[in-house]
Amino acid sequence: MNKIAAALERARDTKALITGKGVVHHTAEIFKDLFPGQKAIIVADENTWKVAGKEAQASLDDAGVQSYPPFIFPGRDFYAEWQHIETLKSHLENIDATAIAVGSGVINDTVKMTSHMLGRRYMCVGTAASMDGFTAYGASITKDGNKQTFDCPAPLGFVMDSEIAAAAPKELAASGYADLIAKIPAGADWMIADAIGSEKIDRFAWELVQNGLKESLSDPAAIHDGDIEKTQALADGLLMSGFAMQAICSSRPASGTEHQFSH
Repeated sequence: MNKIAAALERARDTKALITGKGVVHHTAEIFKDLFPGQKAIIVADENTWKVAGKEAQASLDDAGVQSYPPFIFPGRDFYAEWQHIETLKSHLENIDATAIAVGSGVINDTVKMTSHMLGRRYMCVGTAASMDGFTAYGASITKDGNKQTFDCPAPLGFVMDSEIAAAAPKELAASGYADLIAKIPAGADWMIADAIGSEKIDRFAWELVQNGLKESLSDPAAIHDGDIEKTQALADGLLMSGFAMQAICSSRPASGTEHQFSH
């Protein structure tokens, strides 16, 4: 069993994953497998609609998946804030549709939280290797002036086109690289917690994150330059981190003291 298959088998929420060059065209295939007979609606912002939303919509149309017109947030000054959750909820609660989040962290968390509030599952088409939250449960949303993490399921299915991710703005790749390198001190924190009897290391989750970590972090210059293979390796490391959190229902495999400072 390969690493992805093992991760999906242990994952609490996510049941399908496809990554690689050109895989945005498989959006409809994943949707039909996970949500048979259901209608779709793409949720994106102006930027992610251009780079991947149109292709994802074309995939749905070509496959005969019924869908509502896409819901597109403005591209500027759009953050994961509660007001946007309310806006999206007001739109989705009036239609019988499964959302497909097309974007990176902000879009994913916005759709993740909104879908959970409506008692629905969703899937995501990632557009940047920017963080490990794509396949992690929980959404980081600013509410009442404070960044808060709300418990909600990870996407049922996830698609990451490495060609699109490699062409994303460099600051997004830098964010993803920083998130992944943080697994080194997170691992050290877990070793200490295990040693003092506070939190025992789960071998499966540990290996999912730590094995391959060096390779994923091996060439930051190539990631900055938009190398597709190296961006794919970064994305794989981030996705495995999310799966590890799903597997043991804890952020311990991926988050420690460093994340407390970061937040």
